[in-house]
Amino acid sequence: MKRELAKVVDELLAGAPPPGRRYEKLRTGRNLHSVRLNRQYRFVFLVRENGNAVPVAVGPHDEAYRVV
Repeated sequence: MKRELAKVVDELLAGAPPPGRRYEKLRTGRNLHSVRLNRQYRFVFLVRENGNAVPVAVGPHDEAYRVV
């Protein structure tokens, strides 16, 4: 999972990840985003006003969204 997370972070830094990653902005009223690591795991992160990102959760789909 660490390798896949590193790959996704590299894709995010390079621009928008490929469509298969299902990158999306979550409708929470906060600036939370989600991206698929594999069929089961998601990476949720917060994008601050200055453009920096803060990891929020990495885990199985439902668990990762539960912290939101």
